[in-house]
Parts: sequence; structure tokens; C-alpha cells
Amino acid sequence: MSALAPTTFMHDAYTAHVNPQWVRLLDLLDMNVQYTRCAGVELSTSEGRCILDFLSGYCVHNIGHNHHEVIAALHDVLEQRGPAMLQSHVPALAGELAARLCTLASANLRKVFFCSSGSEGIE
Repeated sequence: MSALAPTTFMHDAYTAHVNPQWVRLLDLLDMNVQYTRCAGVELSTSEGRCILDFLSGYCVHNIGHNHHEVIAALHDVLEQRGPAMLQSHVPALAGELAARLCTLASANLRKVFFCSSGSEGIE
């Protein structure tokens, strides 16, 4: 089973336990489809349709779905088999990213705070 092609059970489970109104809306708009491949702005469905995705939400989609450079960078980090979500060490990659962000943002920015969501950032 493809991770992008939900079974009837998954569809029913989402309807019953997450957001039935979202499912109804997608059904009404004929947008409740099973995606089999997403690359760049093209979304391929199980029926063979190609849909152009112009949504830039969630920030990660600004460069397109499954961008080859992002995938390569993720593979590189995963191959290092380093610690993940471990609070008892200094994460080198976080320091490197913070330094790059400070350099790119402004001469006045000297510190970066990483968090999981916009809500945490505001708190």
C-alpha cells in the first residue's frame, strides 16, 4: 500500500476521528483524491490526473513538493545516524543553522530561538 494512497479504512477513520466536515468539503469540490506522486507543483492522482498545486502554505511548499536538494540534504543528515530530539547535548547542526540565519538576516541579529510551532514562538 502506498503511503499517499489511503485505504477506505483510513478515509473512514479520518472522517470519524479527525474532521468529517473537511472530508465533506473536499468531496463537494471534487478534490478528495488519492495522490500517488508529488513533485514540484505537480500532484499526480490515482486516476491519472495531474493537478497543479499553487498553494504555498506551510512554508515548506514554497520550493515545491519533494525538492531534490531538500531530499538530498535529508538523506545526508539521516545517513549520519546522529541523535534526534536528545536534550542532553549541544546539536551542532542547530548551531550551524543559527549562525547562517543570523548572517543572512541582519547585522543586529545575534541569537536564534528554535521551536516547533508559531504558537511556541509567540509564547
